[in-house]
Amino acid sequence: MNILFYCTFPNQKIWIQSIKQKFKREKVHTIKDNINFQDIDIAIVWNLPNKILSQLTNLKIIFSLGAGVDHILNLPGYKGTPIVRIKDPNMATRMSNHVLSQILYYQLKLTLFQKAQQSKKWLEEKETLLNNEIKVGILGTGFLGTFIGKYLQQLNYKVIGFKNSPAKSKISFPIYTKRKINNFIKECDIIVSILPSTFKTNNFINHSFLKKMKKNSLLINVGRGTSINEEHLIKHLKFNKNFYVSLDVFKKEPLSKNHKFWNHPNVTVTPHIAAITDIDSSINLMHKRFVSYKKTGKIKSDVDSKKGY
Repeated sequence: MNILFYCTFPNQKIWIQSIKQKFKREKVHTIKDNINFQDIDIAIVWNLPNKILSQLTNLKIIFSLGAGVDHILNLPGYKGTPIVRIKDPNMATRMSNHVLSQILYYQLKLTLFQKAQQSKKWLEEKETLLNNEIKVGILGTGFLGTFIGKYLQQLNYKVIGFKNSPAKSKISFPIYTKRKINNFIKECDIIVSILPSTFKTNNFINHSFLKKMKKNSLLINVGRGTSINEEHLIKHLKFNKNFYVSLDVFKKEPLSKNHKFWNHPNVTVTPHIAAITDIDSSINLMHKRFVSYKKTGKIKSDVDSKKGY
């Protein structure tokens, strides 16, 4: 079969070498090759341009090189080809570590000590909460959200989750649906957003949402930047001096140099690195699904295009 690989990752050369090695019985191409796009059967992509996707008229499968799939669904040239997303335990572990690091930074009041160090000031001890005294809300309990919730549970944090529709499988912590979204928001000391980018989640975290959060709470976003109304968040920070935010994703990336988030004392900015895609394990997962498809001729999409995730 003919496979097209395309991504915008800085390490794309390593990706293509590893894919060619794993899929050695197949013909692996890039857009630099002199190929007929109509001959491509499989696409392994991240941020594929629409002008290329529109020419892939005989695609059987699209592999997304990440948990998100909006970079495919939002393209006008997408015509319903089954999408396989990366559900990699290594990615989930990385994201869990990132989320925990931001929780601990807030929980242990490390910001205060960092500021004190800059002014060479020796602070007195500060009382901090134990894990079991903190309730963490997971906003979006798909593969990654559920993994992170279980991880935090094992560390004795109180965990609750929000899911737009009832969970299809049993989850180890309580799940709130949209009828009880207000209860979910008000109960949490920390909210971790792992929402996908869809029409319904656009600006989901807005003035109304933020107003319901506790005044001295923490908001972490490792999902999609489109889920936060950034103007509303900046205004909320202005009037809530003990409200903290950790943002790994933004509406526009890279974040512009004049953005107010950069210099705000209550905002931590990281450059979309909470869960980088692990090359070896991701390629192994893709190859396993590919081999199954070759044997059966069938592939089930991981994505409900109507829901957008």
